[in-house]
Amino acid sequence: MKKIIIASLVMLVSVFSFAQEEVAKPELKPNRTYLVGGFGDNWFISAGVGGQVYFRGGLSKGSLFSDHLTPAFDIAIGKWFSPIMGVRLQASGFNAKGLVSTQTDYTSGTNDVDGMYKFGFGYFNLHGDFLFNLHSQFWRYNENRCYEMIPFLGFGLASTLKEGELHDMEFAASIGIINQFRLSPRWDANLELKAMIVNPRFDGVSVANQYLEGTAGITAGVSYKFGKEKEFKEGITPETLAEVENKAAQRENELQNENNNLKNSASDQQRRNDELNKALEQERQKNAMLQKENEDLKNRPQGTTASTAATQGTSAKGVKVFYEIGKTTLDDFNSANLEYLADMIKSSNRKYTITGYADSSTGSQSINEKLANKRAVNVYNLLVDTYGVNKDLLSIESSVVDPEGLAPEMVRMAEVK
Repeated sequence: MKKIIIASLVMLVSVFSFAQEEVAKPELKPNRTYLVGGFGDNWFISAGVGGQVYFRGGLSKGSLFSDHLTPAFDIAIGKWFSPIMGVRLQASGFNAKGLVSTQTDYTSGTNDVDGMYKFGFGYFNLHGDFLFNLHSQFWRYNENRCYEMIPFLGFGLASTLKEGELHDMEFAASIGIINQFRLSPRWDANLELKAMIVNPRFDGVSVANQYLEGTAGITAGVSYKFGKEKEFKEGITPETLAEVENKAAQRENELQNENNNLKNSASDQQRRNDELNKALEQERQKNAMLQKENEDLKNRPQGTTASTAATQGTSAKGVKVFYEIGKTTLDDFNSANLEYLADMIKSSNRKYTITGYADSSTGSQSINEKLANKRAVNVYNLLVDTYGVNKDLLSIESSVVDPEGLAPEMVRMAEVK
C-alpha cells in the first residue's frame, strides 16, 4: 500500500513538473490572457464526505439505503496551472456493499434478499485527475465569481481491502463534476458528483455480458488555496501590448519634441550671444575712439590757449558722444566726456552748435527725427544744467543721415562744434 501511494505521488509530481514547463513558456508571450505563475503558486487541498452506491446487476434489488448506500470520503491535493486547466491527486473510498446472485469472498449470509446474497468490502482508490474550469473557459476568469463548474477525468488504481491489506487491485477511471462555491479568497465549498469505473471482476464476481462496474456518489466538502499566489494575474494580451506600445510611442514623441525644443532654444541662445558679442565689439570701438579723442585733448601743446584748443577741438572736428540704438540719454562714460568740452566752451566764450544725429537705415523717418532732436537736447541739458555752460552760447540742430558704408552705430550720436 505504501509503495503504491509513493509511486502515485512521484507520477503526479512528474506530471506537475512537465505541465509546469509546458505552460510556463507562454508567460512572456502576448497571446495569454493570464500569467501562469510559478511552481509554488495556485495550490489547493480539499476534503469531502458523502455517500455512494456500488452499481452492478443487483442494484435494483433490495433497499437502496440499507443494502446499497455506504459512506464515502475523499482527500486531495492539486494545482491550477491556468484559470482553465489544473490537476489533482485524490484518495477516495471507504467501503462498498450490494447484492449478488452468487457467493464470493465478500458475500455473507444466505440469499434471502430477493434471492440475492449481500456482499460488502472496503476499498481504496488513488487517482490523478485533470480539471477543466468551464466558467473560466467560456466567461473569462473571475477571482470573485461565486460559482464555478469544474468537470474532471482521471485514472488510477483501485483495490479492495481484506483484513487491512490490499487484495484485488484493478486499473480504474474516475469521472465527475465539481460544483465549487466561493466562501472567501482562500476557502471554497465543493459539491462533487463522481463515479469510479473498474473491471467487473473487482468485486470477485465475473458476470457474462457485464463489462463495467464501480461506484457512483456525491460528497460535500471544502478546499483551501495556498502557495505564493492564490489567484491568477492578468497577463500580456494583444490589447494591453498595443496600449503599452502606444504609450511608448507617445513618450518617444514627447521626448523628441523636448529635444527639438532644447535644440531650438540652444540656437536662439547662440544667436543672442552672437548679437551681444557684436554689440560689445561696437562698444569697444566707440570707447577706443573716445579714448583717442581724450588723449588728443590731454596731449595738446602746453602753450595753446583754451580759446585756441577749443577752436581746434571743436570747430575743426567737433566733439562726438555716442548713443545706443533707440536711446536718447548718454551712459556715464560718454557723459563724463562732456566735462572737457564744457571747460573749453566757458573759457572761449564762443558760440557752439549741438547737432543730434540718427541713422536712416533703421526705424521710420519720423521716429529718427525725434531721436536726433532728443539727443541734441540731452547734450544741451547736460552742458547747461550739469556743467554750468551759458545757454546763450549754445544752439541746437538735428539731422537724420545715411551711414554710407559706416556701421549704423557710428551715426547714433550728438556732435558739438
